[in-house]
Amino acid sequence: MWSRRRQVGWVIALCTGLGVMVSLVLPFEYEADAQLMPEMTGGSGDVFRRLASMANLSGIDLSETEGMDAIRPDLYPSILQSKPFRLYLIGQTVPTTSGKITVGELLLPAETWRTKLTGFWGWKKPALRPVSLTPGLPQPLTIRQKNLLDAISRRVKARFDTRSGIIAISARMPDALSAATVAQMTMDYLTRYVTNYRTGKARQDLDFYNQRLTEAKKRYQTAQRTLFDYNDQHKNLILQTATMERQQLSDELSIAQSVYIELARQHEQARLKVQQQTPVFTVLESPTVPPERISPTRTLVVGFFALFGVAMVVLWAILCQLNWFQRWQTLTGILQ
Repeated sequence: MWSRRRQVGWVIALCTGLGVMVSLVLPFEYEADAQLMPEMTGGSGDVFRRLASMANLSGIDLSETEGMDAIRPDLYPSILQSKPFRLYLIGQTVPTTSGKITVGELLLPAETWRTKLTGFWGWKKPALRPVSLTPGLPQPLTIRQKNLLDAISRRVKARFDTRSGIIAISARMPDALSAATVAQMTMDYLTRYVTNYRTGKARQDLDFYNQRLTEAKKRYQTAQRTLFDYNDQHKNLILQTATMERQQLSDELSIAQSVYIELARQHEQARLKVQQQTPVFTVLESPTVPPERISPTRTLVVGFFALFGVAMVVLWAILCQLNWFQRWQTLTGILQ
C-alpha cells in the first residue's frame, strides 16, 4: 500500500468527497416527542380479575360480568398503527416552513424525478384506481396510498411503559414544524378515540333519554292543558259524566307527570354516567418544534464512505500482492 500511496490517497479522497456530496443531498429529518399519561383503572377491577381467573378453573365464566374496558393502555400503540389512523393522517393538512401541505404530499409527492424517469422509460407500474364501492366491502388502495401507509408506520410510533404507565409518542417528519403538528394530531386522535370508545354506550343512552324526555314533556304539557281546558269549560256543571271525564284526565296527567319525572331522573343519571366514564389524560410533555435535525448525521455518512474507500483500497492491494488479476487473466485465456 505504501508503494501505491498516491492511488490510495486518490481513492480515499474520492470516496470522502462522494460522502460529502451524499450527506448534502440527503433530506433532513426532524423528530417531535410527546408524553401522555392515561387514566389507569385499578382497585376493584384487579380484585375482580383475580376472582374471575379462579372461577375459570372451576368452570364458571365471569367474562360477561366483568365490565372492564377492552382497550387497555398497553393497546394504545396498536391504535396508532391501525389503518384507519394512518388513512386519517394522510389527508391532514400540516404547516411547514414553506406553507401548508398535506401529510401525504409531504412524505411522498404526487410526482418526483424518480417517477418521471420510470414513466419516461416505460417502467412505471400502473396504479390501482379506486372503483365504485359496495357498502360492506373493503376499499382498494392505490400504490401511492400503500407506500404512504408504510411510511407513516415507520415515522409515527407510540410506546407504552408498563412500569410508569406513560405513553411516549414520536413523530418523524422532513420538516420541524410538521413533526410537532403530527405529534399533536396523533395525541389528539388517541385521546378522542379512547374517549369515544369508553363513553359510546353512555352517550347512546343519553341520546335515547333525550328523545324520550322530549316526548314525555310534550305529553305531560298536553295532558295538563287538556285538563285545565276541561275544568274551565265544565266548572259550573255537577254531573257524574263530567266528574268521570275529569278523573280520567286527571289520571292521564298523573301518569304523564310520573313518566316525565322518572325520565328526567334517568336523563340526569345518564349525563352523570357520561361524565363518569370520560377518561382523563394528563399531558406530561406536549409536542414542541425540534430545534435540531436527527438525520442525516453528516459526520457518520462521510466517515462511512471514507472507511468504504479504505476497505476497497486494502482489498485491491491484497489482490495485487497475490497476483490475482494475472491469475484471472490466465484462467480466462485457458477457458477461451
